[in-house]
Amino acid sequence: MENRRQRSILKQGVSIITCTKRQSYVAQLFKNYTRQRHSKKELIIVVNNDAISLEPYEQAAKHLRHVQIFRVPEHYSLGTCLNLAVKKTKYNYVAKFDDDDYYAPDYLTEGLLTFQKSGADVLGKRAHYMYLRGSKTLILRFANDENKVVSKLPGATLMIKRKVLKQVSFPDQNVGEDDLFCKRSKKKGFKVYSGGKHNFAAIRRKNSADHTWIINDEELIAHHKSIPGVHNFKKFVKRKPKGV
Repeated sequence: MENRRQRSILKQGVSIITCTKRQSYVAQLFKNYTRQRHSKKELIIVVNNDAISLEPYEQAAKHLRHVQIFRVPEHYSLGTCLNLAVKKTKYNYVAKFDDDDYYAPDYLTEGLLTFQKSGADVLGKRAHYMYLRGSKTLILRFANDENKVVSKLPGATLMIKRKVLKQVSFPDQNVGEDDLFCKRSKKKGFKVYSGGKHNFAAIRRKNSADHTWIINDEELIAHHKSIPGVHNFKKFVKRKPKGV
C-alpha cells in the first residue's frame, strides 16, 4: 500500500516558478531546473527587469521542453510577479525556486514524498543549510524545525498545492511576502509544514549588499550551527529520499 501511494504521488507534475532580475544567474537558474530527476516538471520564468535582454533565457531554453519566459515591468513587486507566474502553471504542485540557490537532484522528489507523508498543504525547509561564499562556511539554520508544523518558511523552499493557491495569493510586496503567504495559508486552515533539511542550500554571496536580506557572515555564524570540514557543500546536502 505504501509503495503504491509513493508511486502515485511521484506521478504528479510540479511547476517551478522563478522570478528574476539578474541576468548573471541564467546558468544557475537553468541548472537547478535540468538537475531535477523528477521528469514531470515545467519552468515558468518571470523577468522583473526592464533593461535586460530575454535572449539569454530564450537561448538557454531552446532545447528544453516545458519552459515559458515572461517579462513584467520592474515596478511590479515580487509578490505580484509570483502571482502572475502561478497563473501560467499547469500542475497541481507549485515550487518556488530562487535563481541563486542550490537545489539538489532529488529536491522535487523529496518534496512530493513529504507532502504524501505529512499531509501538508504548504511545504518548505525551515531547517536548511546555508553556504557562505565569503567565509567558505556551511551552516545549518533552525535545526530544531525539521519535520514539523511551523508558522513560516523560507520563500526559496516553498512548495504549494494548487488548492491553496486558489484561495491564497502572495502579498503585493518585495520583502516578507513568503512569511505573509504562510500566515494567510494557516489562517485559511491549511497545514504549513517544514520538511527535512537535505537537498537544498541557500547561498550567500560574498557581498551581503547584493541580497535583499542584509546580514554579514559573522552574524550568521554566531547564531547558527557551523558544519566543519565540508569541502563540497553540494555533495554534503544531497540525500536520496527513502523509497526512491
